[in-house]
Amino acid sequence: MKIFLLQSYLGRSEKPIYPLGLAYLGASLRDHEVLAFDPNVAADPYGELAARLGRFRPDVVGISLRNVDTTQYRDAYLYLATLRPTLKIIAEHAPGARTIIGGAGFSIYAQGLMERYRELDFGILLEAEEAFPALLADLDRPEAVPGVFYRANGEVRLSGPPKLPDFDALPAPRWDVVDMAPYKGLLDAIGVQAKRGCGLKCAYCTYYFLNGAHYRLRSPEKIVAEIAELKGRFGVDTFMFVDSIFNVPPRHAEEICRELIRQKVDIPWSAWYNEHTFSEDFYRLARQAGCRHFSFSPDAFSDRSLKLLRKSLSKKDILRVYDLARREDASFGWNFFVNPPGQTYGDFARLMAFWLKVKFTLRGKLYGFGLGNIRIEPDTEIQRLAVEQGVIPGDAGLLPETEEQLRTLFYTNPETPGINVLFKLYDGLAQLKRRVKP
Repeated sequence: MKIFLLQSYLGRSEKPIYPLGLAYLGASLRDHEVLAFDPNVAADPYGELAARLGRFRPDVVGISLRNVDTTQYRDAYLYLATLRPTLKIIAEHAPGARTIIGGAGFSIYAQGLMERYRELDFGILLEAEEAFPALLADLDRPEAVPGVFYRANGEVRLSGPPKLPDFDALPAPRWDVVDMAPYKGLLDAIGVQAKRGCGLKCAYCTYYFLNGAHYRLRSPEKIVAEIAELKGRFGVDTFMFVDSIFNVPPRHAEEICRELIRQKVDIPWSAWYNEHTFSEDFYRLARQAGCRHFSFSPDAFSDRSLKLLRKSLSKKDILRVYDLARREDASFGWNFFVNPPGQTYGDFARLMAFWLKVKFTLRGKLYGFGLGNIRIEPDTEIQRLAVEQGVIPGDAGLLPETEEQLRTLFYTNPETPGINVLFKLYDGLAQLKRRVKP
């Protein structure tokens, strides 16, 4: 069977991100003829999509929807707006092809997307490496494959709960599924996955739903072999671990670092870390293994807000890591929410003071200091809290159709509305500065 794998088009120019999901999926489709395409690195995304479909004449088109929007209030942009024109091109240039959609963005809003886009034949909930080949083998009986959305008698139905695969048993990603060239040499563009699952359950996050709360670890030997192939065969000179948090569980991260050192795979990399389990000894091990950029997302700067966000760390942990960053020569970065639950005006002032201190003391070592708002996602604790506090109505749909609707789907602490005014003023001045900058 001829399978066309398509990374969803974002609709605008952004830094290229290698479609790791398609690489894993391509490796699971060895019995089929596979062609993959990422329109986000194409000069003419829609035109090239039409031409490739016309030449390849696929039996099935698989669409990977990574995100439906930016999840950023300051840049409220709807990636989902490209799906309908994409489906139109598929219908025109691959008539008769079945369309199957999946990916993280789809899984979060699966029912709503299947109902909104009637052109979609099937949807795969959560991970697709086993479900996709099984569906291809029996397209006329989708109800027999776990975790598949399908249509029957004018209704959208789900075949049953999805089955999460044994991550360590999956074949290595098929790195050549798309040309690697557009992604090489860019920080955080090419990803390696060390595990799936997240047991932290932060109040706003969907990772525990997407990959499960139980950690499924890939062996350090397999991980390092994948990294060595990226470097040796494809000339990749930097990568990032795409795990939600690399150093949880700590022992697995330590074993990966030691295996990188043992095999002498000399390549710089980056990852996201949890401050609570981030020790100075681990920092030195990761540094020796090649990590050059250490990113953290504590999200709040008070213990009360951290507790409400269900973060498994304290303000003391944040300051301890900052002290380490100040003394070392690696790059460090942080992300915070501007107005999370439980924050007071005093907490906000302390966050701003910390921001200024970090920018002044780290200077060239600062990897980034993000300030944003919480995008309210379905079936999360922050959704429940937002409804309870009157931030959104109880029947609010969280799958927007317009960017105006998207802007209404961010959490902001109703007890400190003045922070939003200050942040919007700051953002307006920052945008004005960018426009007038020569």
